[in-house]
Amino acid sequence: LDAFAGSKEEDSILVALWTFADSTRVVHAYVPVADATRLDKKNYRGQGSTVLYDVWCDALASNVAYAEQLRSGGTPVRSVVVVVTDGEDCGSRRTAHECARISRDLLASEQFILALVGVGSEPDFVQVGTAMGIPAGCIAVQRDATPHALREVFQMVSRSAIRASRGQVRPGVHAGFFGP
Repeated sequence: LDAFAGSKEEDSILVALWTFADSTRVVHAYVPVADATRLDKKNYRGQGSTVLYDVWCDALASNVAYAEQLRSGGTPVRSVVVVVTDGEDCGSRRTAHECARISRDLLASEQFILALVGVGSEPDFVQVGTAMGIPAGCIAVQRDATPHALREVFQMVSRSAIRASRGQVRPGVHAGFFGP
């Protein structure tokens, strides 16, 4: 969030935050960067299952609805949806196939950039992401879950989102969100 806060694009970026241990939980809907919650030891503890497929489908549906609301009011919208996970799905009602179908539809519209960051050494996050319909160039893996490595991950996501807001990342299936 700090990288967003220091960018020229700060006023045009909205952030939503969801967690997905045993169930999906919206921490906050779309708010300006300055109002976004920063996760820390006091307000977040990663534990329980990982309902990755459920949160992906729910977050995409929410994003589509909000983007349509903005577009109908005359505001141009490009959506970037990034999920950061430390594991594969355990316990979702939805499947990877459902995620992939929704992802393909959104990517075909060329209004969306979809990305996944896997943290840790297991599972094969590229396989998890591609099964969910996320383009390979939009999947990053950080094997170390140290505080320093996690800061690097979030800085990389922020830099990529800023590049996307400047039109330097193509939306759709050929996106290279984590490219140079």
